Amino acid sequence: MNNLKDVVIGCITNYTFDKIQLFVDSLEQSGFDGYKVMIVYNVPFSTTNELEKRGWIVLGFNKDENNKCYTYRDNFIVTVDRHLHYHSAINNLNEEFGNLRYVMAIDPRDVIFQSNPSIWLENNLKDKKLNVGCESLKYKDEWWGRENLKDSFGETIYERLQNTPIYNAGTIAGEWNYLSELSLNVYLLCQGSHNGTPDQAALNILLSLQPYKDITNFTMSEDGWACQAGTTVDPLKINHYRNYLLEPEPYMDVNDGFVKTSKGDIFTLVHQYDRVPVWNGIISKKYFKKLYS
Repeated sequence: MNNLKDVVIGCITNYTFDKIQLFVDSLEQSGFDGYKVMIVYNVPFSTTNELEKRGWIVLGFNKDENNKCYTYRDNFIVTVDRHLHYHSAINNLNEEFGNLRYVMAIDPRDVIFQSNPSIWLENNLKDKKLNVGCESLKYKDEWWGRENLKDSFGETIYERLQNTPIYNAGTIAGEWNYLSELSLNVYLLCQGSHNGTPDQAALNILLSLQPYKDITNFTMSEDGWACQAGTTVDPLKINHYRNYLLEPEPYMDVNDGFVKTSKGDIFTLVHQYDRVPVWNGIISKKYFKKLYS
């Protein structure tokens, strides 16, 4: 067991390195020592070069004369296609190294790591195979999620899920083989939708079905896996959502700059911190690392 390694995998398109720097910097500072994988589309070599200097495995597609990585697919949708490529990348990584344990599929643009995610999973996953983070609202009470689910898969599916909590598609983790196959199933389910961003809706449909509802660790915000600031803190939304929240609001401790649960536990991940201007400023200063020359 000691030779098993974990994986953090992300996906970016059209990003210069500054758009993902806090993600990269904070992961370095967290103590994570597993594989770091970034799937890239239409990204300049300056971004991929910086990632490689920092020990990331960069997976691109074809490269054009302008030194960019891109995909040929005409109907490419990054939020959907990334799940197919997560599946492929994880399986290929296991074929190459054969020593995978947990995989964390995390949104690079607006997530920072406050602690080592491997340690949280070791302490909390127990006999479950997958781990997802709750947005602290039910579908019926969150406008974007509600409309996205209806647009993606119709009114009947919405009625099935309207009273269930929403689980975020950008902070997923689990044992490598289960995460890989969940990603493939999300991608396949999305093929039945004509909506442009159906991946989170597809994820939540799958999580409501067997075997996923029995093998998944459904973490609430108070469990400390991930703060979903877009629904629980965003100053433009919280006054509306506050009465519908399923649990207490997270907060930032001004004494140490950590985002914490209402009980004072430090979140492992902070998602959508950039929607909270005060948090964004503090986090940017705390985790920023000077670029390699």
